[in-house]
Amino acid sequence: MALRISAGVAALIIWLIVLMPLKAVLMLAGSAGVSGYQEVYGTVWDGRIRGLRLAGLPIEDVHVALRPLGLITGRLVADWQIADTSARGHGRLALGATGFTLSQTDLSLQLSRIAVLADTGLDPQERIFLTIDQLEINGATCRIAEGEVRSAALVSLARSFELEGPVVEGPLTCRDGALVLDLAGETSDLSLDAELLLAGDGFDWQVETRTGRAELADGFALAGLERDGDVWRRSGHSGYGRRND
Repeated sequence: MALRISAGVAALIIWLIVLMPLKAVLMLAGSAGVSGYQEVYGTVWDGRIRGLRLAGLPIEDVHVALRPLGLITGRLVADWQIADTSARGHGRLALGATGFTLSQTDLSLQLSRIAVLADTGLDPQERIFLTIDQLEINGATCRIAEGEVRSAALVSLARSFELEGPVVEGPLTCRDGALVLDLAGETSDLSLDAELLLAGDGFDWQVETRTGRAELADGFALAGLERDGDVWRRSGHSGYGRRND
């Protein structure tokens, strides 16, 4: 009898999950960085979110589809896709009791999405491309990070001075529980080394560029970099957000 009752309760729970509206899930997702949305359509199996705010960033349209296998493994696993005028991407998200895992993720963001890059001279329409093979966050701790980041923003900046700029790229790693992005690139005219350490409320960053070309000096100074010979440096802490387009 107890076994039949347990089986019946389990079947009822699964049936309720199948019919669960996506809006109900969002109401429980505030701790995951969801701070608001405009409209929600459909269920967790095939739903859309418009006007989502995630970690302070607005996203115009998100499609979410829960994967049934997650009901067996005890983790909610969903495929997602975002469409926005300045952000596009897709991937897989697995939610557990204390954290989440991202995998099979490709994401591109216009530089206009990153507030700290305002007034640097970089074209706000240029993009940063992020590939995540696996990112596991437990609580606020980075456990596993495998992937890479890449941008050609310096190529277009240098081209405006008829110089050769580098494509910058580098890996995602976990360091002392924090997610770290390391970027580097070099040409005969310009080199860059940068590090971003991501936390819940924003990110710490530092950048160092080297160039002997006087054409770039005014731009680096206006961007707030401090000069030491042919080396220019700057560091700070920034919140997540987007500048005004």
